[in-house]
Amino acid sequence: MARARTNRAQRQPSKEAHSLVRTRPNRKRPYPLKLADKLRELREGLGLSQGEIADKIGVKDRSSISGYERGEREPPLPVLLAYARTGRVSVESLIDDDSELQTTKRKRVVR
Repeated sequence: MARARTNRAQRQPSKEAHSLVRTRPNRKRPYPLKLADKLRELREGLGLSQGEIADKIGVKDRSSISGYERGEREPPLPVLLAYARTGRVSVESLIDDDSELQTTKRKRVVR
């Protein structure tokens, strides 16, 4: 039996390229379908542009915000938390498709 392990360990690599990283099978995890709309609704409710919300929540550039709001990119958890804190809503209200986003409309103050 020890010999079988040795032979397996000494196999020559095949000509096919194999990834060194083990990946999960192609299983899609659930994604909140209304998240993009809720993020845009929250930003607009605060009266902020995409660039302004990016600065407030610590995202590098406006294009990331645009991707989140169009549903092309999934925001990481720290970004969702920053959105929730900025808009004074719960993270659950952002990611739960069954709940409505409760925001208060704020007037934008120009200084």
